[in-house]
Amino acid sequence: MVSASTLARITTATATAAANGVLRRTAATQTTKTVASSYKISTIIFDVDDCLYDVSTGFTEHRNGEIIWKYMVDHLHFANMEDARRVREKYFKIYHSTAKALTIAQSEGEFPITAPKFDTKHMSQYWVDHLNYEKLWNRSSSSSSTTSTDTINDAKQSKKELHDALKGCSARLVAFSNGPRAYVQKVLLTLGLWDLFGSSSSSTSSNHDNDNDGTFVFGVDDVLPHCKPEKEAFEKIFDVLNKNKSSNNNDNDTIIRPEECIMVEDSMKNIRAAKALGMKTILITGKRITIEEEEKGTGTRILPCDSPVEDDPAVDVSMETIEEITTRLPGLFNQDPPVFEP
Repeated sequence: MVSASTLARITTATATAAANGVLRRTAATQTTKTVASSYKISTIIFDVDDCLYDVSTGFTEHRNGEIIWKYMVDHLHFANMEDARRVREKYFKIYHSTAKALTIAQSEGEFPITAPKFDTKHMSQYWVDHLNYEKLWNRSSSSSSTTSTDTINDAKQSKKELHDALKGCSARLVAFSNGPRAYVQKVLLTLGLWDLFGSSSSSTSSNHDNDNDGTFVFGVDDVLPHCKPEKEAFEKIFDVLNKNKSSNNNDNDTIIRPEECIMVEDSMKNIRAAKALGMKTILITGKRITIEEEEKGTGTRILPCDSPVEDDPAVDVSMETIEEITTRLPGLFNQDPPVFEP
């Protein structure tokens, strides 16, 4: 039988050891947070839709609304726009990619029996040919239903300033969208950002002959049957990045690791997936819309359930528009290698 005095000594010793352990863990955590307040960055991966242009332009609503519904009626034999809307929205809520949504919908018997086999590239070309890309320059305005020439010019100037700043960043820049590649290319060309994602587009490169080859632009058709936020989609991108690095005999590092990458996104699903892989994250929230615009449904997100949550633990930095990145994170632009200092 253990005496009372012995039991007291055991209890005291155990409590002391536990306290010391907690103190050591706390100190280690505090040290980690202090040391890890800045991070060297090798790669910045940008989502495209509602990220490199603002959600308030209404371009995403245009693409994911009347245009895709009409495509489904004209080419996939849906009886009417409402039937098309219902099927697309049902699956888009699950997969967050129209291409994957329609692929799965057809495999589960949701298409008319006379519909041809859905082809991502065919839909992509339809978007290239039928979308109104001038909408990318719209700016939210409660006082007017049209966008003035001055406003469009201001938007284009802001995008050029962003382009020039990113061109001076020595990190590898990557575009990765759940939209199909040909469509993504048209968006980037319209925004004047396409040449940022070529094989020689880094500021450290002395030869810019291949700035426009689009080597580091990835659409959903590059990762199907997967798409964001699936882990396999991200892994495929890293695999391609590292193979490209190896083929170019780049010996500066062994491999590109998620921990030295930033994911710039507007989707919480994708932000959380990127953080789970170890990436740094920047959440693009979009400009605040007016009550009038909210009532009209203009400038709102297609998936309210995936709306930005700025205080989510997976979010390192949040900002309304991508143009803020130059002032919010200057270490990405004035240091080499770039440094992420949230």
